[in-house]
Amino acid sequence: MSKRLEAEVWALDNCSGCGLCVAVCSKQVLKWNGKNHPSLEKPVKTIGYTRQVLDTCSFCNQFCEEVCPRLDNVVPSDPEFILGAKANGPTKSGTPNAVITAILAAGRYAGLIDGVLTSDFDPWMLRPAANVASTVEEIANNIGLQYIWAPTLDKLNDAVFVWKKRDLAVVGTPCTAQAIQRLRNSTESRLKPYRDAIRLVVSVFCTGIYKPELIEQEVVGKLGIPRNEIRGIEISSDQDGFVVRLWDGGERVLPRQQAETYTLPGCGSCDDFLGSSADIAVGNLGTPHDSSTLLVYTAMGDIFRRNAQRIGLIETFEEVDRQALKQAQGEKSRRERAQAFKVNRLLMLDALADPLKRGEAIQQFARLYRTPVNSEPQTPVRNKCSGC
Repeated sequence: MSKRLEAEVWALDNCSGCGLCVAVCSKQVLKWNGKNHPSLEKPVKTIGYTRQVLDTCSFCNQFCEEVCPRLDNVVPSDPEFILGAKANGPTKSGTPNAVITAILAAGRYAGLIDGVLTSDFDPWMLRPAANVASTVEEIANNIGLQYIWAPTLDKLNDAVFVWKKRDLAVVGTPCTAQAIQRLRNSTESRLKPYRDAIRLVVSVFCTGIYKPELIEQEVVGKLGIPRNEIRGIEISSDQDGFVVRLWDGGERVLPRQQAETYTLPGCGSCDDFLGSSADIAVGNLGTPHDSSTLLVYTAMGDIFRRNAQRIGLIETFEEVDRQALKQAQGEKSRRERAQAFKVNRLLMLDALADPLKRGEAIQQFARLYRTPVNSEPQTPVRNKCSGC
């Protein structure tokens, strides 16, 4: 396992939970164990009466480090097209799930993809789980991304090597798209099967994803909704809560304030709300409640958008509140600054022990506050008692 992954991601609670490091681990020693990040399994070899812990990572290519979206910044891109969208099928609706489903169903019908890897919802256990849909019917019946955490890319190995998918669409949050972009940018030859298999990446707008315990403790426990009556859970159109959809057609709303304590710790270091690393991003920001905003970032994303329009499964319009999107980018900047402060706190601790590092810490704070900095070289200042 990469020491950087352990020190810079896991120890600082920066893990996004995408699951790609688990999928590409060549020794298959990274596993999910219910924590906020994967853990390293240490196999033990028994020889006679001796037991030896095997070193699986010292001579590894560290693919986990190669693809982790939290280790190095992913360069965001600007959308080629900003559109409003509504779905005409399989479900006639303007919700993000419906628009995404329509684009993917049209892509599967036209033969552009042979499967969709996304997070689905197990109605029996009330837990999200990664799933691969292979037919138009399976895509249409997928309840959709629930904003409840599941390591979606943990199932990438099954999709590529077991089910032999060669034109795969991946649907997830912006951090999932960032991980795929790092995978696409990699030149490691042994990651090529993954790169070749992923045709399209779709992201939802995201301000945070929540632990599965939210369902049991808040929906079942506090709202008092029996498990067998819950059909699905979606984010509300105004993003102020979760809509719990019931099998009898009814709905209950869980206020978002009650969900905040269940946010994954790694969401605090996210720097992308609008899925700028994906081919397509969809969300309900900037358009009326009966429609969604569709951001097309790449030529491949535009092919899928135009295909869905040609088949008649979506309709688009150009009236989008771009100011609302700009404000979301402002929120992104504030979170980037919060992450920078987190790093700077560590620098300040170093500066307490070494006065020579104080200048660097001051420069960091100046950049954060955008204040002018004296360009003249500074003479290191030492404490008067430094020689005692």
